[in-house]
Amino acid sequence: MPTRISKEDSQAITHINYICDRIHDFGNDLYEDLMDREHEEAKARAKNLIKELADLIQSMSEEV
Repeated sequence: MPTRISKEDSQAITHINYICDRIHDFGNDLYEDLMDREHEEAKARAKNLIKELADLIQSMSEEV
């Protein structure tokens, strides 16, 4: 019999997948910018990624 996932866990899994997908997309887009030598776009994207990761760290700190 499959294990049931609680609503809270299901929401957490959805959120984790969303965050990881965003980080993955940032990485793909940053790679493209760097390969295309679009340095200003890469710099802006890297700053956005840093902000996204800082927000993630902050939210994890609040949960503890």
